[in-house]
Amino acid sequence: MKRNPNPLLPILFLLSATPLLAQQPYTQKQFSYFVEKDIPFGSATGFAGQQVELVLDLYKPVGDNNCQRPLLVMAHGGGFIGGSRKDNDVVRICEEMAARGYAAASIEYRLGVHPYFFYEPYALCNDAINPVGISKCIYMADTMELYRGAARAVQDMRAAIRFLKGRHAMDSTDVRNVFIGGSSAGAITALHTGLYDLFANETMPHTGSLPDAPVPDPDLASCVPSPADRTRPDLGPLEGDVLVGNGHDSRVQGVAGFMGAVFDLGILEGDTPPLYLYHRTDDLVVPSNSAQLFGLYPHCFNPINLCQPLSTRPWVSGSAAIRDRLAGLGSTDYFDDILDNYGPADGDDCLDNPANHSIDNIPLRCEHLSGFFADIIAANGNMPTANCVSATGGHARQAAAITISPNPVSHGQMNIRCDQCPAGATLLQLCDATGRPLRQALLEQPVLQWEVGDLPNGVYFLKALVGGKWRVERVVMVGGQR
Repeated sequence: MKRNPNPLLPILFLLSATPLLAQQPYTQKQFSYFVEKDIPFGSATGFAGQQVELVLDLYKPVGDNNCQRPLLVMAHGGGFIGGSRKDNDVVRICEEMAARGYAAASIEYRLGVHPYFFYEPYALCNDAINPVGISKCIYMADTMELYRGAARAVQDMRAAIRFLKGRHAMDSTDVRNVFIGGSSAGAITALHTGLYDLFANETMPHTGSLPDAPVPDPDLASCVPSPADRTRPDLGPLEGDVLVGNGHDSRVQGVAGFMGAVFDLGILEGDTPPLYLYHRTDDLVVPSNSAQLFGLYPHCFNPINLCQPLSTRPWVSGSAAIRDRLAGLGSTDYFDDILDNYGPADGDDCLDNPANHSIDNIPLRCEHLSGFFADIIAANGNMPTANCVSATGGHARQAAAITISPNPVSHGQMNIRCDQCPAGATLLQLCDATGRPLRQALLEQPVLQWEVGDLPNGVYFLKALVGGKWRVERVVMVGGQR
């Protein structure tokens, strides 16, 4: 239900044998990386009426000398009620991909669902002794709540895509080669972000106005933050209004689903973006085939009556079901990285944490993922050795080292030093977190004492233009004006 795939892709997929993948750009780990942390990209209304500030961490390679890095945007797991951009699996994936030359973002998105009206803390479902680490807040008011939680996450991921495209010059990223991915609930988010047609103003089921959520069981009251608004308004189209007006859309060139699923296999009809699918067939949280979410409960606990049944679990179709449907439709635009661990529990490891819901060998999965995406990147005209060629035919000059002191900056004054910058030829811009320039100056000597005035405390970016290439440094502003 998305745009037509690049017509060159089927040819490139046929020509690219596995031994050749090792020679392709963006497939080999060869760079160190650094992380820009806590970058705000929007604010939105949460499920209970609270305002949620959305931030991301951005991983960038060091020493790649690339003006057009492919971009991967990753979403964490957590059942739409928990998790963080700092979760180990998404962090490791971002690190692996940055080492291959990607810019990789780990994003936050709105969490939480309205809880159930009745909850009985059975023996193994008490948070204090819960052996599988699943919060009681997963007892949602009704099936619609999971759909709505996923829709909010999709809106936030699309906002992050638009935000990052808007600062492509700052991050040296290629807006023609933007990919998304996620783990577990994050993979559900990424799949629906990529598969729903952003140009059709589509919505997900049950995201229109609904009757108020029920009053939660007192044992679940802590699952609802203030102001504890139980109304369920229309969530609007999936493109959302978290971030608007920067001139970019949320189109992507491929989706990576680690233990993901879709609510309706029908969204695979028509043209879809290329899909990377990782799953273990014995997954007891997100099924690899078509079943209800959180199969851990009925398989491990409910038969011996140690856990209250999850009556509101929705049905989903996981990676194996997605693969089978795509194969039935004649599609070749997917990579099957599904591990056949026959079960249902493959050894009754119900007390594992998590129970067969983890990524086996992340470096190998990222090797497969990068090889799959490399064909797409090449078909879209991205070649690292040519990305920084200037209009005169030579390579763009790399910006010299810029230092800022003090940083954090207090009282609106900073010292900028660049010993190798050409005098009078270095443009400086101080930008907010969206990349919008707020102040600018010309560096005419190796050191500039710059009075930037009264700016609110927060994170900013200093951009220096040297030889046609931007160098970007993070600046923290504290203390206000002198």
